[in-house]
Amino acid sequence: MEEKTIFHVHSYRCKHASQEQEEEYIKKAIELGATKIVFTDHAPFPGNPFLNRMSIKELPEYVTVLQGLKEKYAGILEIKIGLEIEFVPTYREYYQALLDKWDMDILLLGEHFSLLPDGRYTFEMSEKNLEARALANGMIAGMETGLFQVVAHPDQIFRRMKKWNAEMDAISKEIKECAASTGVLLEKNISNMLERKKRVYRKEFWEELPDKLQIIYGVDAHSVTEMEENFCTQKKMSSR
Repeated sequence: MEEKTIFHVHSYRCKHASQEQEEEYIKKAIELGATKIVFTDHAPFPGNPFLNRMSIKELPEYVTVLQGLKEKYAGILEIKIGLEIEFVPTYREYYQALLDKWDMDILLLGEHFSLLPDGRYTFEMSEKNLEARALANGMIAGMETGLFQVVAHPDQIFRRMKKWNAEMDAISKEIKECAASTGVLLEKNISNMLERKKRVYRKEFWEELPDKLQIIYGVDAHSVTEMEENFCTQKKMSSR
């Protein structure tokens, strides 16, 4: 994606962002000289089984509002409609429906949790030292489906790990090799790089990248101010 693209923007519907409307992000993006903005709010699941995301009843409004803004700002700013979502194998038909019925431009794989073989989710695990491996398995399985174009903050799966070790290195290699072979892009998350949270950006992950691996920057914005700050940081990194 081009350096003038603002990628990975959330909306108030995710329940942990500012109350600013989508058009406020768009107006700021134009002011910042962007040529494209990609909205990827946290997707709902049927029945609303998970927290910190829009509800399933809000999905039609999300799409309708952004489609209207697409038309309003045509020729001024390219607007893409997407969703950030975890890969859970039992919802595979739902992901396909998001692409087909809802005509999503992009599904961003944000593996905040995964389904374990025993039917539990990783957020129910007591063995926190095994979480990264489980999240990586879910991430790799998601990439292999061909349903996702980008993986959000892949290095964030190591958030509970204090010190980089050989196991983390091996897991990282598997993820990067899968991304390279499937053509899925990996996101360097600006918010995480700025260390607004502890241990979510791991520079070691980004070493020894396969030749075919494609990297993009994502602002991961939950407010207009955060989008502006992160996009300015992105432009500085791109110009180096």
